[in-house]
Amino acid sequence: MMKELFYLSGVLAFVVIFIVSVFAPTKGQTRIWLWSLLKIGFFGSLFYSWFTDNIVLKWILIEASTLFGALLISSSGTERSFHVGWKFLLINSYALGLAFLGIVILLFASTPLETLDFNSLKQGLVGQSGLLIETGILLTVYGYSGKLGLVPNHYWVGDTYAESPSQISSLIASFVPVSVVLAIRPLIQLEREINPHMINAANGILFIGVLTILYSTLILFAREDIRRISAKVALFHTGMLTLFLWLDVSDDVFYFLLSTTVLVKLLVFISMGILRMDAGKRNISQILETSSLSHKALYMYLLALLVAFVFPLSPVFVLDLKVIEIAINEKMFFLFLFPIIGAIFFFIALNKVLPLVRLPNRNFEPGVYGILQTRLVFFWFSFLFTVFVGTYGLTYLLAEHIWKR
Repeated sequence: MMKELFYLSGVLAFVVIFIVSVFAPTKGQTRIWLWSLLKIGFFGSLFYSWFTDNIVLKWILIEASTLFGALLISSSGTERSFHVGWKFLLINSYALGLAFLGIVILLFASTPLETLDFNSLKQGLVGQSGLLIETGILLTVYGYSGKLGLVPNHYWVGDTYAESPSQISSLIASFVPVSVVLAIRPLIQLEREINPHMINAANGILFIGVLTILYSTLILFAREDIRRISAKVALFHTGMLTLFLWLDVSDDVFYFLLSTTVLVKLLVFISMGILRMDAGKRNISQILETSSLSHKALYMYLLALLVAFVFPLSPVFVLDLKVIEIAINEKMFFLFLFPIIGAIFFFIALNKVLPLVRLPNRNFEPGVYGILQTRLVFFWFSFLFTVFVGTYGLTYLLAEHIWKR
C-alpha cells in the first residue's frame, strides 16, 4: 500500500507543479508551453525509472533527467541561470559517469546475464566476492550520491535552487532524490550480503549523508536569501535519506519516506515562491526594509517549515518517531541525535524568517494577485494531502503503539 501511496504522491506533486507553472508562472516567464514539454520529459524519465529493474535503463533515464534539468534551470533566461545550468549538467554528468563505470564493473564481474535486470545481476554475483565487486558497488553508489547532491558533490544544489524558478526547484528537489535512492537501495542491500567489512558503500553513504546534514545546518547561519534557506532545507532532507538507506528499513517505511520527500519539498518550494514573489526581494534584510508584506505569504512559508520538521501530523514527524523506535529496539541510541539536529535546523531557519512578522500586513500586490491566489489554492491542497499522508503513516507504521492496550 505504501508503494502505491508513493506513486500517487509523485503524480499529484507533478500535477500541482505543472498546473502552477502553466497558470501561475513566475513573473516574466516566456515560452511556457515549450518549458512545460521539458517538464513532462523530466518527470516522465524519472517516473519511468521507478518501475524498471533494468539497471542500465534506470541509469539512462536518470541521466536523461540531467539534460532536461539543465535546460529547465536555464528557463529564466539570465546569464547567471545559464552558468548554473552548465554547472548542474557537468557535475551531475561527472557523478553519473562514475556510477556507470561501477555498473560496467559489476556486469563484467558477473557471470553471463540473460537480462540486465537487477535480480539477474544479483544471481550472477551469487557466491562471488572480492575487491572488484566491492569497487563496482562503491563507484556506483558514490556516483549516484553526486546526483543526490551529497557532500562533497553538493556544489550544484544551492545555485540550482537559488537561480531557478520555484517550480523548477520544486521539480528537481522532489523527484531527483527519490529516483536516485530507488537506484541505490538494491545495491546497498546486495553489498550487505557479500561485503561484511566496515569499509563499504552503506557506511560510506551514511558518512557523507551525515556530513551533508551538518553542513546544511551550519551554513544556514550565514544565509539571508530565502531561496538559499529553502535549498538548505532540501539538502538537509536529502542527507536524511542516507540514514534510512543505512538502517535498511522495511519497504513500507522506505516508500513512506519517499512520499514524504516528494511532498515536503513541494510545500517548501511552493511557499517560498509565494513569499518571494509577494516580497519582490530574496534577502530577508532587504525585505525588512520594505513598508509591508502579505502575512498570508509569510505564514505559508512558516507552515511549510513546520511541516518539514516538527508539525505533529507531518510525515517527517512520523519518520522521527520511527527513528526513535528503531533506536530503542536496536539499542542504537545515537539515532536520537538525528531528530534533535532536525529540531535545531528548524529553530535556526525560524529565527531567520520570524522577524518578517514585524512588517505591517497587506494583501497580495495587485500585479501578481491572481498568480499568488492560484498558488495559494494549490499550496493548501498540497498541505492537506501531506497531512493526510502523515496521519495515515502514523496509524499504519506505528499502529502497535497507538492501538496497544
